[in-house]
Amino acid sequence: MDTEPGRAGDLADRSVRADADLLLGPAWHRFLSPHFDDVSISCGGTAALLAANDHAPEVCVIFAEGERPGPQTAFVAEQHRRWRLDAEGVIAGRRREETAAATILGTVPRFLTFPDAIYRGTRYLDDPHLFGDVAPDEAALPAEIASALGLDRPVDPAARVYAPLALGNHVDHQHLLRAGLDAARSGWDVWFYEDLPYGLDPATLATRLDSLERDGARLVPASSVDVSATWRQKIDAIMCYASQVPVIFRHVTTVPSRDQIDAAMRAYAEAMPGIPVERYWRLAPA
Repeated sequence: MDTEPGRAGDLADRSVRADADLLLGPAWHRFLSPHFDDVSISCGGTAALLAANDHAPEVCVIFAEGERPGPQTAFVAEQHRRWRLDAEGVIAGRRREETAAATILGTVPRFLTFPDAIYRGTRYLDDPHLFGDVAPDEAALPAEIASALGLDRPVDPAARVYAPLALGNHVDHQHLLRAGLDAARSGWDVWFYEDLPYGLDPATLATRLDSLERDGARLVPASSVDVSATWRQKIDAIMCYASQVPVIFRHVTTVPSRDQIDAAMRAYAEAMPGIPVERYWRLAPA
């Protein structure tokens, strides 16, 4: 990866700390969360900060629908087993977790009806496919998501949208990255967030930025939001996802505790500027 100004290689020197005008300028804020838990883990501190300043940010969980009628795949059954949720109650259980986290952060949850990748037939039957290339017949999905969110309409200058960078390469995150890039090119104010815990591996950010630049989408730092004041809320919100924490943070430790999760997240958040921040990127001007 190159180290030209504005890229991750020298972000430590060029990190931009959001001031009140920059962060709070837009009248409304919508966070695009591929799944239940993604926004809380990746940018819950920012969301809580906005809520504390009476902005009532919306967290829109895109892939919030469960299985369609039909036989359950072995991969789906394995996921449910790891989450310790039965097939009949998995979506209701995960919505309860999301709602509990929203109460802590002060966000407004919204659930769309796109099914999670593991429930979309036989396209993604194992982790290599789930974290690999998007199925060719899903090429139109980002546009469908954008339409459901109103991002295909005239730009609202009072709005900001937060979309994932798809660190880790999960196919659902890739779809939202594509929808976010299309919206940014159309003139929407889009900040791209670093997906956690995938981003705990620093190579994932460099890989994504380089890949995007090769595809003609050069991203530059938008802001680094100081979340010192809302860090405890962020960790409290993460702990609401009882079905997911042991799976999501299994690479941190075998049975992750709150303190271990806090330490791992803080080590990442403080790696560059020395205070806990959540970093955002934007599409560079053409």
